[in-house]
Order: sequence, then structure tokens, then C-alpha cells
Amino acid sequence: MSLWSRLRHTLRPGSYAGEVEEELQYHLAMKEQDGFDTRSARLRFGNPARLKEDTRAAGIFVWLESFLRDARYGLRQLGRRRMLSAVVIVSLALGIGANTAIFSLVDAALLKRLPVTDPQNLRAIWWKNHGWPEGLCSMMSGDSEGVFTANLSGSSVSLNAYRQLAAEPGGFSALIGFSDAEMAAVSSGKRAAEQFRLQYASANFFSALGVKLQLGRSFSKGRSEAPVVVVSDRFWRKWFNARGDVLGQVLRVNNAPVQIIGVAPAHFFGIEIGEWVDIYAPLSAQIALSPRARLDSSLGESDGFWWVRMLGRLAPQVRETQAAAQLSARFQHILAPSARKMDQIPQLIARPGERGLSAVPRERARALWILLLLVGLILLIVCANVANLLLARAVARQRESAVCLALGAARMRLLRQYLIESMLLALAGGVAGLLLSPVLANTIHSFIRSDLAIGGFDLRIDTRILLFTAAISLLTALLFGAAPAVRLTRASINDALKAGSRMLVAGHLRLPRALVALEIALSFAVLVAAGLLARSLANLETADIGFDRQNLLYVSVNPWSAGYNADRVRQYADRLRERLASLPGVSHAAILETRPLSGSGNATLVNIPGRPFRSEDYAVINHLSDGALETLHIPLRAGRAFQASDRQPGSSAVIVDDKFARKYFPHRNPIGQLFGTGPKPTQQYRIVGVVGNSRFRSLRDAPSPTMYRPWSTIAYPTFQVNVALRAAVPKTQLARAIRQAAAAIDASVPVSDIQTQSALVDHLLLNERLLRILSSAFGFLALLLCAIGIAGLLAYTVARRTNEIGVRMALGASRNEVVRLILRESLSLVLAGLVIGIPGAFLIGRLLGHTLFRLSAADPASLSASLLLLIAAAAFAAWLPARRAARIDPMSALREE
Repeated sequence: MSLWSRLRHTLRPGSYAGEVEEELQYHLAMKEQDGFDTRSARLRFGNPARLKEDTRAAGIFVWLESFLRDARYGLRQLGRRRMLSAVVIVSLALGIGANTAIFSLVDAALLKRLPVTDPQNLRAIWWKNHGWPEGLCSMMSGDSEGVFTANLSGSSVSLNAYRQLAAEPGGFSALIGFSDAEMAAVSSGKRAAEQFRLQYASANFFSALGVKLQLGRSFSKGRSEAPVVVVSDRFWRKWFNARGDVLGQVLRVNNAPVQIIGVAPAHFFGIEIGEWVDIYAPLSAQIALSPRARLDSSLGESDGFWWVRMLGRLAPQVRETQAAAQLSARFQHILAPSARKMDQIPQLIARPGERGLSAVPRERARALWILLLLVGLILLIVCANVANLLLARAVARQRESAVCLALGAARMRLLRQYLIESMLLALAGGVAGLLLSPVLANTIHSFIRSDLAIGGFDLRIDTRILLFTAAISLLTALLFGAAPAVRLTRASINDALKAGSRMLVAGHLRLPRALVALEIALSFAVLVAAGLLARSLANLETADIGFDRQNLLYVSVNPWSAGYNADRVRQYADRLRERLASLPGVSHAAILETRPLSGSGNATLVNIPGRPFRSEDYAVINHLSDGALETLHIPLRAGRAFQASDRQPGSSAVIVDDKFARKYFPHRNPIGQLFGTGPKPTQQYRIVGVVGNSRFRSLRDAPSPTMYRPWSTIAYPTFQVNVALRAAVPKTQLARAIRQAAAAIDASVPVSDIQTQSALVDHLLLNERLLRILSSAFGFLALLLCAIGIAGLLAYTVARRTNEIGVRMALGASRNEVVRLILRESLSLVLAGLVIGIPGAFLIGRLLGHTLFRLSAADPASLSASLLLLIAAAAFAAWLPARRAARIDPMSALREE
């Protein structure tokens, strides 16, 4: 009978009963036509009540009733063995909870779409061109890909180009414009300035995304609107304690007054996954709010400054290629009057935009996938362990199964009963894992958010997380429940009934041994992965960075946000340096354009006289004040440091490192040599000193050629001014004095950051530290589960071989020989597991290849340490069963025989 028929019969029992009665009467009438009298026809047809009952049993309600009976019986069975059930549920909770926690992070960071209406219709608009669009773009913010002299792609256009494209978006129903989010100083009343993320957005930003504000309104379409902002729910709750009178309140953003006109919904973090924007302002407000634009009011409106990024929403029934082609033709028409050649105008292209802008770099995404792989191995270990525990329980229930079969129960009916019990265990483990997963996920999330460049993910439990947990719970139920259930239903009725209650499963325990060997193999792979990641991090932490990281502290301020110009920034930085240098415990102080190993830096192309210019000839460039080399403890190899005459604005003095000198002046004394920057240098620089190599940008890459210029010669000081301090006291003791010293100079200039060099290095190694901590935890868990599996199997083996051991001891075997017998059994399991585990561990090492630093996938130290840990765990797990075997009384064992 089809499922639809069962459902129809269940939902319409009255009509169905009438149909059955009519069918029965029809068959009786047919019997009477065949020559039988009424009584003979009824006898031949059978019991009508029995036939009606069998037919009624085809309904779904009867199925459900039968299922509930099996579930109640399964609960009673699990309640009789509470300790075993508790161990199984805890094991499953750990495995399922870890998988759910890591999946929730992977889902939020790498899979989940933007929290907007129909995100699948969004497209990110980029341009591509052969090289830099000369004459059209003089400065660009946003993302870029490719080589500046070959195939190049960019993500932003000028404000004027966006406005014209948005007026006629072609195949797009709407074109959304926005800037990269930037840090801004926010204050109000007497409240001190704090740093928040500010993003400029078009008037249709919220409406085109389908985001409804929870309070107020969005921006108007006019350009002349006074500076107004929409704040995020998080900012509203933090700054105003979720007060209802927030609309109309005035903030000072970068020391400029703005009025709050709306509050974004709680679930909306922006269009950059991993980053939460705090304040949204109109695109036209950049002139009033951006410190750089305030210095040059034409900068934001300049056609040569490309800073507006675009998201397009596809119009109904329009293909992506058609919409992109129409928009690109419009873009080329807009730029044609300014282009020298038509082939210099970039072409617009569309990319998937359902996830907006991803703040998760490739390295961090790889780390999350690695963690998901490791917890998947843990879940397999859990399944193998639980399957072995249930196989041991199946021994005690084999006689029960035989009795049921002897009384007429179908084997499939028994199989269903045992699988339902497994599903009950998996359900309990899944619920416990679901409760455990937020704790683990939020712990990892807090660790990730400690990174200076990440804002956090939305980890709320939603339908996707529930479906994932349900799926892996069902999968684990099938994985660990199938083998014991099949084993019980295949029991021989005669053998089981003739045996006593202490009957043990015959055979050589091939399946339990295979499961334990699989546990050992998986545990070895997890341990090797943990060892490789730990040794890789140790190599990174001990890498030579070229300067002394100890007792080095950086203070970062943003004087531009207070309305300073370039000259006032220099004056403020010098005053701050002098004030901080006088603090107790500070021995050296200097100004740096870029903090070493902070994850950022500047580079420039190098043009050496007499050498062909190449686009791959570059150098990292940093601007330093006097005393910076002494503060950082960078050794001077040749020449001299900067002098007073080098600090003049037109100075040509430059200091380079050994890598620069050897690469660009390999056979000459670099002191006094001249070079320029860019394809057509407008200024020549003269080398006055050579210092040791330093890792300014990355710990993994080799030191790059580096050049240092005097701080006073920088054309535009960076928005973040960094003062390096060499201090003998900890950061916690200095932080308050630093903020008081900065406030004494100008309270409107916020101290944006106080970080030690060690903290910046830790920031760079966030992925590696996360992988090491979690892989070590997973390795310990795998080792524990493996030891439990070995101990359980050996305890079962000892119980099964009680008579054999008694005979051995009666024939003269000593207790030590019995212990060695069990230990050899344990080591044989380890050897069997290693046969599978070593290739698996090598494969894991190959998968981790991009993450490892100065380490091979077959690292001998990691393999040896993992092997020793596994052998030690196996020996410890075998010790208790071995002692139990050694205490067997030979006479008692023989009497039982």
C-alpha cells in the first residue's frame, strides 16, 4: 500500500471502514455465486474481524503506536544500564557538540548569506583592465587583484561615476553605493571620544537591500542633506542604553556634529561578514566627516579618486551577463571624455554578492575547514567507541533476541527495535551536544574576536544549525547502531537458547578489534595533526624578526579625527613623544609610520640607475623619527643614522637594510648610492646607512628589502600615528599614564590602541594559535576515547577468556605472564591501527602543508611523539584489565567451566 493510501485511510477512517465493509460483502457474494452456501462462503473467506483489523493496521496511527511502544521499551532498556547509557550519551555529546560548534563558525564565516531580502540576486560590481587606468584614476580605495602593469581588477569607482550609473542601472533594479568601513572618533557631550566603525552609504542602501530600520528613517535622495547618520543596534545599546529618544540626538563624528535619524535592526551587521558597522552616513557626508576630505574638499568629489564600491540587485528576468554588459557600456560612456584611448577604459564585471564583502581571509577560512576535518575524525572515533560498547551490551541481550525470534518475531522487527534504541541514544547525545555547542563556539569566537581585524560573527542557533545537528545525530545513530543491531538479529536461536545466561559471543571478535584499530588509526592522525600544528607555531614564535620584541610597546593615536592638518599632526606627534618619553620606566621613545609585524605596511617600486626598471623590484618603506633604530634595537651595519640635516622636508637621506643593499647593489658599496622610486622617479634618494634585516610585514615570508625615511619628510602623515616605547614596566601599569599624558595634550584626540610587540605577533599568529589549542584539545579527547575503547575491548576479552586464563594459571602460568599476555594484546591492536593510521597521518600532514612553517608533512618528531603517546595510552588502558586477569582464581574459573 502506498504512503498516500495509508495517509488517506488514516485521515478518513469512517469512509475507509465503509469501503472495507463493502469490499468484504463483494467477496462473500462472489463466493456464493461460485456455488457455496452462505456458511461455506464465510468459512472459506476467513474471519472478517481479523481481516478488518489487518487492514486497519495499514494506517499511519498504528505505525506510530508501534513506534512509541518500541521507544518506551528502548527507554526501559537504557534505564536498566544507566552507567553504560551515560557513557554513550556523554561521548556522543562531546562528538556532536564539537562538530556543531565548529560548523556554526564555518557557517557564519564562510557559508551564510547576508541578512537581507533575496541575497541571491545581489552582485558585486568590479572593473577589470590591462594595467592601471592611467589618466582616469589617480587614487583608489577598496580591494584590488592582479598586477598593476598587467591584468588588474578593482572594486571601486568615483562618486560621480556611481551617481550616473545609479541613475541608469540598466539590467539592475538598483545599484547600491558604499565605502570601505573606517575607524572614526565618536563623542557626545562630555563623554570622551571612542573609536567606532563608520561607513558611507547611498540613499537607497537600506531600501535596496530590503532592510527595514527598527527606528526612524534612512537617508534622503538629495545631496544637500545636513550630516545625519543611522546607527547600528549595537551602538544604540552601548552608547544610549537602547533609549527610545535616540532619534534627534547629536553625536560628534571626527569632531563634526551629526544627527541620528535611524537605528538599524539587531540582526543587520552590514555587508561585510565578520565586521559590524556602527554608524552609517550618506556618501555626500564624506566631505564633512572624513579628516582627509576636510583637508581637500574636492577630494571626495574628484573623478580621479575611486572610493565608492557597488552592489547591484538584478532586475527580474534579466541575466547577469546582460546586466553587467549594459552597465559596463554605460560606464565606458561616462569615462570616454576623460580617456586618452578607449582601450584604457576599464570594463565592469559582476561577481556573486550574496555574501557581500567577506572579511575572512583565505588563511582563516582554511583554519576553519581544518578544524571541521579534525572534529569529523573525533566523531568517527566516538562512533567506533560507542559501537564497541553496544557490541559488549549485545552479549547480554543475545538470549533475549533468541527468545523473541523463537516466539515468532521477525528479524526486521528486531532490527527496527535495536535501531530505535540507538536513535534514542543519538537523540539524547544530540540534544546534549546542541546545548554544549554554544559554549564551545562562543569560546572560540571570543578567541577569534581578540584579533584586531575581526569584529565577530552571528552565531545564533537557527534552522541550518538545527538541521546539521539532526543530520549528524541520525548519521551517528546509523554508524554506531547498525553493527550491534545486525549482530543481535543474526543470532542462532538454537545455540542461544541452549547456552546459559553467561554465554559469550563466539568467534574471534573481528568486528570489535577492527573498530578499535580504526579508533587507534584516527587518533594517531589527530595526534600527528596536533603535533605538526604545535611545532609549526613554535617555529613561528622563535623565528628571528631582526629586532628585540621584549619590553616594546606601541601607542597609537588619531589626531586627524580632531580636525588637525598635516603640520599640526607632526607637532602633536612630537609633543606626544616627548611627554611619553618622560614617563617612569620608559627608556626610549620614537615615532613610526607603521608598527612592525602589525599585519599592514607600505611598499614602493624601486628604480636603480643603470638597471632596467621592473615591476617586481620593490621595497617596504617606513618613516621613522630619530632614535627609532635604538628603540627597536635594530643594529646599524654600515654608515650612520639620521642626523638633524636629514630631517628637512626636502631631504634625500635614506637608510636601507642588508636585503635591499645585496639585491640592488650586489657588487658595490651601498653607502652614497642613489636610486629613485616608480617608473619615472621625480626624486633621487641617497643611502646614508645600512641596518640589519627585519621582518616588518610577515613572519612566514623572508624579510623583504626595506628602506627607512625620516618621519619629518612624510608628505601626509598616516591617520594613525604610532609612538614606540622601550619600557621596563608592564603595559597594564603604563596604560593609564599614557592616556592621561595624551589627554593632557588634547582630550579630543583619542588613543586608539596600546599594544605590545608580543601582542602584535600573537595577532599575526591567531590562526596558528587557534589551530594549536583546538587541535591539542581534540588530540587529548581522541587519546582519551581511544584509551576507553582499548580498555573496554580488553575487559570484554578478559571476561570472554576467563576459563582459558584459569587453565593457563592452573598449568603454571604466573601472574606476570598473564599481564604480559594482555599487554601484548593491547600492543597488537596499536600495531594494527598504525597500519591504517600512518598513511592517514601522512595525508593529514599533506592537507596541512600550507599551514606548516619550516616543517614537512612527515615530521619525525611529531610522528614519534604521537606514537609514544598512543603506546603509553594503550599500555595504561590495558593495565586495569591485565590486573583483573592476573587476579583470576584458577579453581573458580575451572569450576565454572
